[in-house]
Amino acid sequence: MTAIAFLGLGVIGRPMAERLLELGHSLVVWNRTPEKARPLVEQGARQMASPREAAESAEIVVTMLTDGAAVLETVERPGGLLEGLSPAKVHCDMSTIDVASSRRLAGLYRPRSIGFAHAPVLGNRHAAREGKLLVFAGGPAEAQRRAEPIFVALGKRTWRWDRAEQATAMKLASNLLLGGMMEIFAETLIFAASAGIDPRTVLDVIGASALAAPMYQSKGRMILEGGTPNFYVRNMRKDLDLILASGRELHAHLPATKAVQAAFAAAEPSRGDRDYSAVVEWLEQQSGVRIDRRAPSSAVAGAETPRS
Repeated sequence: MTAIAFLGLGVIGRPMAERLLELGHSLVVWNRTPEKARPLVEQGARQMASPREAAESAEIVVTMLTDGAAVLETVERPGGLLEGLSPAKVHCDMSTIDVASSRRLAGLYRPRSIGFAHAPVLGNRHAAREGKLLVFAGGPAEAQRRAEPIFVALGKRTWRWDRAEQATAMKLASNLLLGGMMEIFAETLIFAASAGIDPRTVLDVIGASALAAPMYQSKGRMILEGGTPNFYVRNMRKDLDLILASGRELHAHLPATKAVQAAFAAAEPSRGDRDYSAVVEWLEQQSGVRIDRRAPSSAVAGAETPRS
């Protein structure tokens, strides 16, 4: 099995690391908050004191950090990855970062002949735990070949590009659609509620139409019934910031994205650690409209009554 270093044990990073351990890979871990590594150590991983030590102990180094600034700091700091990597190793960054940071990372490694692949993922912690993430891999073919054990272990499908920033852009494009869908879905519920239409009827109509998407049903249940967050308001706001920054870098005009980002930025101060569907609560507050979260007396309130 492969010797892997995993840096970043957050909401998605920890189940990814656990998956690698379960599959029998030799794992060393590092986290900026050291105590977060304890559960992995109890499962058989070895904890390193610095990114450099982690890189020296592995063939593949995986980072799953907050953003591009965090990845670059982990690479370039004294005792960072750059001091522990060599041409025989590969750094596979799976974080959601901006295009400029992806280019900078590739530029740092290229003259040193160190393999670098950017491979952000789409999916939640359950998909991470089950190895069913979608992987967007960008970078030189040789770097991707060395990182292949990671893609096989964690992903159910991998898309590939020649340049790291193309994988970066695909991940950001996916999160842009996710954020846009969520914000407009929330507005749809608010608009219907203002006319006295039960939210479960809205979900029923969406599910029976060409508009149907699993996200609307899962997030509809989250809004109406609550549940454990998979992705926070603060994460979505951060990613929308990255998308706008990358849009400027790529000269892409994104007027609607600015409006979606503004909604999540306004919702974040009091709801940052809530599931990103909590943007609907900010819209309720702004509109003076309250979505009825009580279960209706019938299975679907407002559903069409069958004719006899």
